[in-house]
Amino acid sequence: MKVFARENTVKVTSVLVLASLLLAHACFRLLPRVLETWNAQIVDKLFQLRSGSEEFRPRYDKTVVHVDLNNTTIHQLNNFYLNRSHYARVVRNLAAMGAGAQVYDFIFAARSGEEEDRALIDAVRSAGSAYFGVAFSLMEGQPGEKEPSGNSEALRFLDRTLWKVSVRGDPSFLPSGIQALPTFQELASASRGLGFLSIRPDDDGIFRRVPLLVRYNDGFYPSLPFRVVCDYLHVAPEKIEVVPGRSITLKDAARPGGQTRDVKIPIDGRGNMIVNFIGPWERMNHYNFADVFRASDDRDELEMWREELSGKIILLSDVTTGSADIGPVPTDVNFPLSGLHANVMHTILTGQFLRELDGFEMLGVELALMGIVLLLSVTCSPLVFSLGMVALGAVYLGTAATCFLYGSIVLHVLRPLFFLLFAAGSVSGYGYLSGEKEKEVLRRTFESYFAPSVVRKIMANPHLIAEGGQKKELTVLFSDIKSFSTHSAGLAPDVVQRFLNEYFEAMVDIAFSYEGTVDKYIGDGFMVFFGDPEPQADHAQRCVRAAIAMQKKARELDALWQKREGIPLRIRIGINTGEMIVGNMGSARRLSYTVLGAAVNLAQRLETNAPVGGILIGPATYEKICGEIPVRPLGEMSFKGLDVPVNVYAVPLGPEEEPADR
Repeated sequence: MKVFARENTVKVTSVLVLASLLLAHACFRLLPRVLETWNAQIVDKLFQLRSGSEEFRPRYDKTVVHVDLNNTTIHQLNNFYLNRSHYARVVRNLAAMGAGAQVYDFIFAARSGEEEDRALIDAVRSAGSAYFGVAFSLMEGQPGEKEPSGNSEALRFLDRTLWKVSVRGDPSFLPSGIQALPTFQELASASRGLGFLSIRPDDDGIFRRVPLLVRYNDGFYPSLPFRVVCDYLHVAPEKIEVVPGRSITLKDAARPGGQTRDVKIPIDGRGNMIVNFIGPWERMNHYNFADVFRASDDRDELEMWREELSGKIILLSDVTTGSADIGPVPTDVNFPLSGLHANVMHTILTGQFLRELDGFEMLGVELALMGIVLLLSVTCSPLVFSLGMVALGAVYLGTAATCFLYGSIVLHVLRPLFFLLFAAGSVSGYGYLSGEKEKEVLRRTFESYFAPSVVRKIMANPHLIAEGGQKKELTVLFSDIKSFSTHSAGLAPDVVQRFLNEYFEAMVDIAFSYEGTVDKYIGDGFMVFFGDPEPQADHAQRCVRAAIAMQKKARELDALWQKREGIPLRIRIGINTGEMIVGNMGSARRLSYTVLGAAVNLAQRLETNAPVGGILIGPATYEKICGEIPVRPLGEMSFKGLDVPVNVYAVPLGPEEEPADR
């Protein structure tokens, strides 16, 4: 029976754990904007933890630096509105300094003035290393129709400079770029190339990932940082391979003077790369736009700048107060978004990619957790299981943090924790309910043997019921009905059953009123003992008084039975006190809480030899009740199995039966 119950518990627990996993997944399917956002914010905390620690912070490659147009620039140049002549001079100066790439986080969408535009175009063409931006509206899926390319020279330029990359799979996962706003055509043609600047935040407004390619008309267009990095690593579009939802590979990539290698960039299902922010805005090297602008005034200073900036990728952006190009990122709530482009380039150049486990990999992690939960649920007590689940959640959080800090692997944090929470709640709830059910079954079983007051004490203190046998001094009572089988032979079985049930119910009520333990029913007889499971110093007196009450009740029932069916009710009772073994005894399939021993055997023989309607007690019982309850000595009596005769005593039921020497 226990094996069957255990197997059933394992099955139910397995179903509950599996249902908890499915429920966790269902929650994230139904409420992705809320729950996925919470998960992303937990990962943000790991970014912040890493950013504040020198041990975990990613190393900074000084190839990528900033030149900032900030408030100090305006004060130093004494000009709030810089014209394109200013930019032209900076382009020329950076070219003279040997910059590897000049990346302008600007879109010069229209002409400004002939002279200024010409100066900028000439400087850009001469430098050969300047990049500018283009803006797209990003949308999911395939755009309805091809964007017209004949409406302006700038749009025709975009069509001419489309990338044709190798795609292994369905490219529809990539976003589409529509409503292009490029740098005007002549400046774009003079530049090294254009790239889109458009980025979108996650649902909570935080910028965490960026697309590297968008579909545009019949090809693809790169983001500005991706375009710069590909040129810097000498990777042409035809050497770029895109695997939807997995990676973008730059084949035969090589830094200037370095060895060639393939660079595999992990991307998500929408073609986004997770930006591995190396820290706050100040983490990278920053130079002032005004200092670069004025560097050409002094040849020695220009030479010093050459030593500082030669071969580097320089990102130029407007970070003045009031600039709209600011937003929250995992490491900073007010982060100039040009720094996002810089971190994209830095992530690709250093190969410090963050890889987010895909759905199948996370499912494997969750199945491993499920196995541990099942093991805990079937091998541990409820308390240990609860503590184990808390520990398992803590271990998983530690594992997620370790994978992020040391392995640059991003685990889904929240959904497994939801699973553990649901599993802990459901399994604990089931354990509580099944435990309560078992207690109820146990309580009802106990009520058949013990008085209600004793049952309450046993349920509160289960140790009262001995697991094995214990030797105790107790008092035991045997009783049966004289010639009941003979008198009831002619009655219908249901009538016999009704009479016996009426009799036993009355007798058990009396036994329970004296807190006796009903051991067993033997045909028309029964056995009761006193003094266990709750210790009773007066167990002998309780037993004898209960026997007197039983004989009196039997006489009342006798009058009723005689009147109804003509059946007499005469009972005999034998009582003895002594040391006996008490506890659960029997087989593993059927146990019985009972007593054994010579004192028990004597009580049964006393009952067999007791007068009809009388109570016979042994000498040990007499010693316990002497002076408290009237008795009549009957002298010695020999019993089968006993070599020595035993002094026995009768207990009168009323004053008319009391002995004269009372």
